[in-house]
Amino acid sequence: MAKNKSAGSSRDTVRQAQANQLAAEKRRSRIITWTIVGVVAAVVAIIVVVTLMNSSRSIPDAGPTPTAATETGGLLLEDGAPAEGNAPEEVDATQVDEPNPDTAGQMPTDVPGSDVADIIIYADANCVYCAQFESENAGALDELAADGHTIEYRLVNYLDNPGTENYSSRAANAMACVAEESPEHTSEYIHAVFTSYDTHQGAGLSNDELVALAGEIGADIEGCVSDNTFRPFVNYTTAHAVKDGIAGTPSIWVNGEHYENTSGGESFQSWAESQLDD
Repeated sequence: MAKNKSAGSSRDTVRQAQANQLAAEKRRSRIITWTIVGVVAAVVAIIVVVTLMNSSRSIPDAGPTPTAATETGGLLLEDGAPAEGNAPEEVDATQVDEPNPDTAGQMPTDVPGSDVADIIIYADANCVYCAQFESENAGALDELAADGHTIEYRLVNYLDNPGTENYSSRAANAMACVAEESPEHTSEYIHAVFTSYDTHQGAGLSNDELVALAGEIGADIEGCVSDNTFRPFVNYTTAHAVKDGIAGTPSIWVNGEHYENTSGGESFQSWAESQLDD
């Protein structure tokens, strides 16, 4: 009897030892698994950071301007197509003056920079309110352009971030590329980029998608986009906007008057026409 009890006790001890061993193995396996996951995540994070840093470093301070560029970084359109701008052939964002600390962040009351267009629009490609303005007023802008009024888009990169691979800059570059490479499609492409917000909801489009969107309307900008040709120009435009106190987008001036999107019921087109008739 004592022998049977001893045997049973031994079997229990073995089973307990086995259970302990299995539990230890599971803990060890979990530790190894989570260690591997952590290492992989860290490596991926490092790769992303390095890639973004390299990408950022690959954009030079100085670069060429599109033919339609204005001295404050706008794209000047006449009847929907680029007009001859007044910018130098090359610009450098680091040479733009710093904002006045006494007025920094305060929306200017007068038209910032040179006044070479009837309608001036500061916009960011990843700004939902800019997309809304374009969706509601693309037709009105085209009609105003057809009536002989010039429009200047000052495309800024306020909403650049690593999560979208700096979409605001990439999209502004693509719009400048169309203005230079396929000018007859400029207005249509600008409208298309902004209204595409509904499809990506702030995630942005890839460069391939920006190129494809241009291709849909007959513009080939693949080389210009992949070369980041006008990215320094976008930085220059943004530096001017910051210097001039543009605190948000869209910011719009018509005939020197700042447009306030109020709930008065008057459409932008009606308001703009009343300003342009003065």
